[in-house]
Amino acid sequence: MFNKDLLIIDVEATGVDYQKHELIELAAVLIDKKTLKEKKFFSSFIKPKHWSRRDPEAMAVNNISREELKSAPELKSVLKKFEKTFGTNVILSPYGTIMDTAMLRLAYKQCKMPYRFDYHVFDIWPLCYVYMARKKLLTNRKRFSGFSLDDLAKHLKLNVPTNRHTALADCRLQADVLRKLMKSFKV
Repeated sequence: MFNKDLLIIDVEATGVDYQKHELIELAAVLIDKKTLKEKKFFSSFIKPKHWSRRDPEAMAVNNISREELKSAPELKSVLKKFEKTFGTNVILSPYGTIMDTAMLRLAYKQCKMPYRFDYHVFDIWPLCYVYMARKKLLTNRKRFSGFSLDDLAKHLKLNVPTNRHTALADCRLQADVLRKLMKSFKV
């Protein structure tokens, strides 16, 4: 199926402005390249350095409080543990956003750590777009409301976890979507 295991990643941040905001949660699920089964997972909060710069809209989505982050490890410690858990011989796999990989790359740069992941990524979202086009779901906005992970999960009859928007829950939901789509394509 794939030539390397997929590392489905998701981040939560204090906002989406790369110059101003920072990572506050990093999670990943390692998916076997042949079976698409989960092999390992990682999840950690990250202590912010600039809490006052947070965007209220982003914080309302991720619902992470300052209290939850008080005892979180520093960014560099999280990145070292993240890399130790998975290595770098994987294909990073976000869902529909370059934000996850861009923020991860920036975090490595801020910590003066080498970024050893391949610059190629496997974005799950374009696969979803192809699926929706094949099912003629792109033309009927009443029947299918859009491109969000929630919309697609509901369409595929996957359970959307109640803790949606924790990074690990999102990774696992993305993995479920990927498995279902690959099965529908009979790959």
